[in-house]
Amino acid sequence: MADKRDEAIVLMHQKRFADALVLFKQLLVSDANDWGLLYMAGQCCRFQNDLKGAIHYLKRAVAINVREPRIMLALGIAQQLNREYIDAIKSLKQAIEFDPDYDLAYNSLALTQKKTGDLENALHNYDAGVKALSRSIVKNMNNSRANTIYKHRDSRQNLWAEYAVFGAMYICSTTDGIDNVAWPTAEQVAEEELAEQYSGLYWTDHRTNDNKNTRLFLSNFFNTFRETLRKDATYSNLIGNMGTVFELLGQQTEAKKHFEEAEDFNSGQHFT
Repeated sequence: MADKRDEAIVLMHQKRFADALVLFKQLLVSDANDWGLLYMAGQCCRFQNDLKGAIHYLKRAVAINVREPRIMLALGIAQQLNREYIDAIKSLKQAIEFDPDYDLAYNSLALTQKKTGDLENALHNYDAGVKALSRSIVKNMNNSRANTIYKHRDSRQNLWAEYAVFGAMYICSTTDGIDNVAWPTAEQVAEEELAEQYSGLYWTDHRTNDNKNTRLFLSNFFNTFRETLRKDATYSNLIGNMGTVFELLGQQTEAKKHFEEAEDFNSGQHFT
């Protein structure tokens, strides 16, 4: 059975969804309560545009594993594609409830809300998706001198920097003993770019005269955050989708900012 399961997964990776589904169905005859098999069968159906089949299998998977965010996301997407918007919104909200940092679920929720004309909530959830992505990034930041040192880049927009600040504030809110937050001045950034006195550190903590512990976020924190956003399409997709909502709301200036930011992070051609 393990060999057949592995074969089916390989077929999925090869995008041979019909062939993979045949094997998953055979496996489910012997183990009808394997939520992983049901999930993968549902995904095979979805990628063949069999949305009813996808919803059928994914609902069975949810019934077995009620708190798995991946299943709820997949179910919500299938329901959205099948124009079952109310059910899709419910499923996607549950995915977020199970994993508040699930940026893909925020993106799908916002897209569903956009399709229903609920533009304000769509905008809110695209923004929430970027914030979830920001939390995920900073949670994985290990403050060490051995970190890669990234340098400053100029770009047309700097919307990403607002999310970097959000990430920094999140770190401080979840760390005991931080009383104040400080940001480097332009002069400090320029000096650090040349001297690299902090090596790969993201921040330093120090006591002020009134015995308050202040965390100073260094330029490498911001530069690393920016470069992490550039590594895949998640940020550019979320920001670009926000641009479409601003456009629908008639806020053309904001739409332009977000479209430019999305383009820059997708292609990198306007970074210098």
